[in-house]
Amino acid sequence: MLSEEQIEHYYREGYVIARQLVPQESVDAVLAAALASGGNVSGDNWQARIFDHQNPERDADIHLLLTEPNMIEAAHNLLGTEPRIYYGMLAIVPANGGNGLPWHQDNQYTQILGGALNVFIALSEITPEKANLWVAPQSHRLGTQPSKENTTTAKGHREALTEPENALPLPTLYPGDVCIFDRNTLHRSLKNETDTDRYAYAAQYQSDHARQAWNGKLDPTRMRARDLSKMR
Repeated sequence: MLSEEQIEHYYREGYVIARQLVPQESVDAVLAAALASGGNVSGDNWQARIFDHQNPERDADIHLLLTEPNMIEAAHNLLGTEPRIYYGMLAIVPANGGNGLPWHQDNQYTQILGGALNVFIALSEITPEKANLWVAPQSHRLGTQPSKENTTTAKGHREALTEPENALPLPTLYPGDVCIFDRNTLHRSLKNETDTDRYAYAAQYQSDHARQAWNGKLDPTRMRARDLSKMR
């Protein structure tokens, strides 16, 4: 589902935007499931609903996008293998709330070797002021960078020791638009400065043969996306 130009951009810059990759009906289904299960938010804190690898059928309607055919195909295009699901999260940032996450690479949390990527999916219109993503083009070429634990705005999260000089806010994303980026691409988000809640889904895939850097092993809990699709 990605053009050769988009694939080249991903490898060269470490990210790519794909407009309308996710069909509107899939976006609507996830939003309906989120609202039906208490997805309304209040206060300042963002909330997350995380995919459970031990019980993959839990909240299946909320994590529907992990098995969206266009998503699987795009991940396959970029990884060159059948994608395995590494992570999935519905992320809701309330109006005028959230502190965002500092500059970080996901490989600063758990390092995956052999190919892995993230997909940020807009479930609502997300303007640059609405806790949209920022990326640092070409930062994936640097490998995993030194980091520390954040103790202020996003306690417990990783934070790069050095902020990139080429920070780039994403343009406005509309429902179904996605930003796909390498697991080593530096990225961040800021506070939602608007009067409406921000709904997004974060999916992470790894290549079929990817291994955990800390033990050199395949992770048996990470199932192939197409296998999960067959269960639903």
